[in-house]
Amino acid sequence: MRLIHDFFDPDSTSNRLERPKQTIILIHGLGLNSALWATLTPYLYDSYYVITYDLPGHRDEHELPLPFTWPVVCDHFVAFMDKNHLDNVHLIGHGLGANLAVKVALHIPLRIQSLSLLSLPGFIPSEYLRQGLEDRIKLMLSSDRTGFITHILPSLTVQHESDEISSRISHAYQGITTANYLKLLQLFGDNDTIADLKRLSTPTILLGGEQDPVYTPVLSAISASYIPQGRFQVIPGAANLIFLDQPKWTAYWVSKHIDTSSSIVINTANTIPDTTISLHKVIQSGQHLLQNRQELDIQFLHSFRICVNGIELPTGWNKRFAKQLLLYLLLFPNATRQQMYDDLWPNYELKKAQNYLRVCLSHLKSLLEQHSEGSEFLRIDREHVTLQGNIRCDLLDLIHNLKEAMGEQHEEVKAARILQVWENLPRNLLSGYVDDWILGTRDKIEWQLTTLAHWMNEYGDDSSIPIHFNHALRNFLLEND
Repeated sequence: MRLIHDFFDPDSTSNRLERPKQTIILIHGLGLNSALWATLTPYLYDSYYVITYDLPGHRDEHELPLPFTWPVVCDHFVAFMDKNHLDNVHLIGHGLGANLAVKVALHIPLRIQSLSLLSLPGFIPSEYLRQGLEDRIKLMLSSDRTGFITHILPSLTVQHESDEISSRISHAYQGITTANYLKLLQLFGDNDTIADLKRLSTPTILLGGEQDPVYTPVLSAISASYIPQGRFQVIPGAANLIFLDQPKWTAYWVSKHIDTSSSIVINTANTIPDTTISLHKVIQSGQHLLQNRQELDIQFLHSFRICVNGIELPTGWNKRFAKQLLLYLLLFPNATRQQMYDDLWPNYELKKAQNYLRVCLSHLKSLLEQHSEGSEFLRIDREHVTLQGNIRCDLLDLIHNLKEAMGEQHEEVKAARILQVWENLPRNLLSGYVDDWILGTRDKIEWQLTTLAHWMNEYGDDSSIPIHFNHALRNFLLEND
């Protein structure tokens, strides 16, 4: 990987090399369309023949076939090139379009002169990728399109408060059906981007936004480090849509890369520095540990259900305080043994409370070890008892989502977050748990819900709020005021 260090004036004509026009193809990202390139293309027309390509399933209502795989998407693009008699082209892709550009360069390397990858979905630990995909699917299915766009807009552009920019992005997202969006979204999970980057023999630059909250500069730099003699540049003052936030700088780095790519000779043997190879080994070791972590899935809200590595543990939870003890460890992950004695057995002598905790922990440990393949979810030492491993809990998700909604300042984003919380609320919150330590948590959740409900009631003139939500909102306020 090579960083480009020089400073420049992006408007200066002296930065451009005089040569016959070359052809570039722009490939947009998931949910977007080629119209969004209009901010960037004025800086490219003088130097290149510019062609735009719409990903399958965008700008039309035709349902994509199943299964919809990377080979199908790649063949669709190559057919587009064949139909338009395109050879010796430079590909500029954003997001999913960048992934496709890499696939095409591997498939027909002699026809692709260079790659410019904008906000490439590259290096992401598998568990975070999986969770991110699940969250995006839930968001798409649980809210209307306006709410969906409002929720993701701040992560796409630093200009999310601009009516003109938000309108253009919204118009693009309205052009893809939910079914097609979800089919294309699945391609992220079916892709090994790092393996693809390692095999590239095409001169490549990766551009990332300084303020991209998803594919951060650090993650983009790691991705770029796998590209043989790849280049990497951070675009200041840009989020994910760098070509929209900083079109001049984006055009400059793309042009500089294209103009110098003919002088780059890719030697796939021994092109990565030893220090980078060592970093890759550390990353690979860490990923191996993450992939082998055991999964504990806990549900408290709508019903009580626990699964270890996908296998339900249906019995034993109404004995020896198992359910309450598990809930306590989830809500108070840093509690000491003394705190547990005081909270769980406040009316017992210390020696008796110690004995009860020992017996209850032994029972809980035996329950969690079922189907755990030798791993331990409970870490017990002289001072603390903690849960460890890959743990997911709907109650913790609710607490996190409430915190996010309470702290959100942007009105439309706040409304979308509240709607998302409300859609997943149980009819009764933690009924059956009456200990003082849980009542405090429940009171805080109910106070947050009431606060958000009052805020939403005042904001409720917005026609984008579903009618059924307004009915539920008013019922909630009547019950809790």
